[in-house]
Formats: sequence, structure tokens, C-alpha cells
Amino acid sequence: MSQLLRYLVDQSISNPETPPKAYQIAVDGLGRTEDFDVQADSYPRVQVGRLRKMLAAHYAAMGREERLRIPIGHYAVEIQMDDAALEEQPGSTEPDVEEISAISPVEAEMDRWFSNRQTTLGLAAFLLIVGIGLVWSLNSFDRKISGAESASQDYTLPPKIYFSSSESATAEKELGTDTEIRLFLENAFSSSSQLRLAAGEISSIAAGEEQNAYQFDSRLVAGPSGPEVILSLRSLAENETIWSTTIAVPDSAADYPEKLGPIVSRVAGVYGVVAADQRKNLPDDAMIGYACLLRFENYRANRDPELLPVVESCIKKSLEVDPLDSRILAAASFMSFLREEATGRKPDPEAGLQFARRAMVRGREDSAAVFALARSSFFNGSCARGKELAQIAVALDPYEASIQAETGANLFGCNDPEASQYLRRAIALDPRGSIVAETGLVLTLLAEGKDKEALTLAEKIIPSSTGVGPYYDVAMAMVYAKNDRIAESRVSWDRLVAAYGSGRDESPQKLLRRLIVNPSLADRAYTLLSGKGVITG
Repeated sequence: MSQLLRYLVDQSISNPETPPKAYQIAVDGLGRTEDFDVQADSYPRVQVGRLRKMLAAHYAAMGREERLRIPIGHYAVEIQMDDAALEEQPGSTEPDVEEISAISPVEAEMDRWFSNRQTTLGLAAFLLIVGIGLVWSLNSFDRKISGAESASQDYTLPPKIYFSSSESATAEKELGTDTEIRLFLENAFSSSSQLRLAAGEISSIAAGEEQNAYQFDSRLVAGPSGPEVILSLRSLAENETIWSTTIAVPDSAADYPEKLGPIVSRVAGVYGVVAADQRKNLPDDAMIGYACLLRFENYRANRDPELLPVVESCIKKSLEVDPLDSRILAAASFMSFLREEATGRKPDPEAGLQFARRAMVRGREDSAAVFALARSSFFNGSCARGKELAQIAVALDPYEASIQAETGANLFGCNDPEASQYLRRAIALDPRGSIVAETGLVLTLLAEGKDKEALTLAEKIIPSSTGVGPYYDVAMAMVYAKNDRIAESRVSWDRLVAAYGSGRDESPQKLLRRLIVNPSLADRAYTLLSGKGVITG
């Protein structure tokens, strides 16, 4: 309902003379697909009717003269100044015929009950009953959290990050640059799923909050070749600096995305410094919300079979607490597309699509939710739609290397020539933690026939960086095989089997299909490696 209200208010501000139609509300406001049929489905009309009654109940309880209202028969949000003017509004009493048909007799009676100004006492009693119910529900939820989940409360939400900056810069130009850098980083961090941008100063932090918070510091100094900025991240829980770097101050604000973007990715990416530090301290019983996402991303990178039931369980628990958590729904969507070799059951593209659509209800501005729908499109064979949505996700969080890498990998599967630019961007954003992008680029170069260039790039990859996963060994086996270095290809293959083999009687083709989500890539790998004699069976 809050998503719908926000959409309708935005529309009333931006297009005051053209209220949205039912189709627009369904698709743009409520996340339905573009093939939604307003003639066959009254969903948008019913939801607007629900919202209308909720607004009426809210203002009746608050007793405010100024209020938002949605006239019956219309989809435009209006500002109403008092009850007298509300009753005198012309042209708003004739309901839409289709909308009336979508409202049950009970709902119609409720509308009349809410509009009757003589029922103030009855309304107060009704709200009191609802309030008691809410208090009971919240207390029940608190009891649940205070029980089995008590040790994990700090991990249900992403950690906070507090900004501090140098006070030593005295020149006006330096002060201006320091402020610009801070504002850029604050804005970039605010798009990350791994952080909550904290308001206020660290001195105002509440007792206990430091267990899930960090301090980011930027300090301008004089360097040997010009001004430099020292950037550092301090864990408030451990009271120590866990990461720092020094870079030359960019020449202008236009250079910030290229120069500071990798800083954002390194600190706030899903495999960045903060996420790694959070995983290190993650309690065993932390299973809800952000803690679940940490486990999910770990599984997504490494495909550890032992993590699979843990991730599936925490996704289920998280959705029981919040059925519209957009990032958890995005994770659930991904899990629905895993191949049978990974889960023991057939993939469910329809469930994956439904999870992605639900994620969009609350997460239209959330890159993970948008990319879930992009991934669903890719997996269902719609490369054009997948690319369109992936570009939106990239724009929402342009410094998340994993989204860039996955976009490139999917475009590679679609034989799209733009695949390499996303993969290269992912590597530029996180040179030490972008194994998926590096291996994806290696595979892209192989597909383009650039075998020597692929080999040169592959041998520069550092396999000890964060989130290596099976793709590294697959890529190395393929690139060595393509360059006729069969012995080295077999070493990479044997390392893959040793690290990720299930221990069962599993054929090489089944192993590849279990580890590699993209069926096109799995088949390409099998064809190449079996054709070169690296694997048999």
C-alpha cells in the first residue's frame, strides 16, 4: 500500500492534469507485467479501493484537517484541507462502474461507515481493537526474536556507516574538494545493499549500535605529486581500522565515477570489505534479512552443497518475517533457477518469475529486485527484455561489481557484443574480487576466437581473491584446452572436481550443469573439454 500511495502521489505531482489509468497503476505502481489485462483482472481497482479506506481510517484516527484523499471513481490523489470542503467537492461522488463491481457489499458498507461523521465513537472503539491486536502481534514477534533469534538481532539489517572527514584542510579549494568527495561517496554508498547510511555524528551513537556499524574517514593530505586523499574504514565493534587506501585527488568531479567508483565497490560491494567483515562475525543463529543475504551471496559465489539447505531455510524464515523484503525475494528468485544437478529438483522458472515480480512491488528502486526480473528474463530466453532491465539495475547501483559481472555473463550467453564492456567494468570496479567478471571475460574472449588474449588475461587472475568459486577452474580448464595446453587443463579440471565434486557417481557433464547456472556456458565447457580429451564420460 505504501508503494502504491507513493506512486499515485508522484503521478499527481508530475502529471496533475492526467491521472494514471488502471493499466499504469497495475504495471508501474504494483509491479505487474506488461501483458496485464485490466478488463479481465480488477486488481488495481481493488487495491486503490483498499488504499482509499486505509487513508480514511488513518485520518479519522489522527483528527487532522489536512489530508490526502482518493475520490471514488478516480485514481488521482488530492489534498483536502477540511471535512467541510471534503463534502462540498464537486464531481467526485460518481463512482466508476467497473470499480463498484470490484468492491464487495461488505467493502461498500465499510465505505459508508467510514464516511459517516456520526460514528466517531464506533471508529475509536474499532481502532482500539485493531491497536490491541497490533500490540499483541508485535509482542509475539518480539518474543520470537528474543528467543531463538536473540543473538542475531544485530544482523537482521545491514550495518550503519558513519562519515567523518578531515578538519585539517584550510584552503577553501581543499575544503570544497573534501566536501565533494564526501558527498559523492555518501550518495554511492546509499545505493548499496550492504550498508545503511547513518545520520548524525558518531558521538550520538546509541549504546550497542557499534556492534553493527563502521566509520568511513576521508582525509586530504599533501602528496609527493599533488594532493591526495586517504580513505579508511574502521570497525566500531572491533575499534580498529580494517581497510585503508590512498589515491590522488581526482582532477574534477567528472573523474569521480572512474577514480572513486572502485573505492565504493571495494568497501560496499556484496563481496566487499564490509560484507567480508560481517561474515567473519556472523553468529550461527543469524538467519533473518541481511544475515540471510550474506549466506546467500556466499553460496552464490561458491556453490557449496552444504550451504544450500541453510540458505533455503533462511530465505523461508526471512519471508515469514517480511513477505515483501525485496532483496530476499530476489535471492529466492535466483534459487528457483538453479539446475537440478545443484538442488536435486528441477528448476522452477515460473516461481523465479513470481518471486522477482513480488520483489518489484516494494523494490522498484532496488537494484537487486530489478536485476532479479532481468535474470528471470534472461533465463526464460528473453535477451532483449533481460538487457533492458539489467541496464536499469546497473544505473540504480553503478558501483556494484557483481551486477556488472552478472549482466556481462548473461549477455555473453545471449551472444551480445556488449557483454565484454560490462565484464571489463566489473573488473575495473573490483580488480581483487571480481573472479566472476574475469573468468567471464576470459570465456568471452574464447568465444570471440581471441585465444591468446584470453590466456594472457587468465594467467593474471589471482585465484586467492574473494569469491573464487567454480568458474575460475572451469575457465582455466577451457582456456588451457583452447590453447592446446592439455596437461594444464587437466590440472584445472582435477582441482574443480576435488573442490566441488559431490562425491557421488557424477558425470563431468552433470558436474558442470550443477555448478554453472548458465546452460549455454555449461554445454560449451563440456563440448570443448571433452573434444580436447581433457574429460571423458
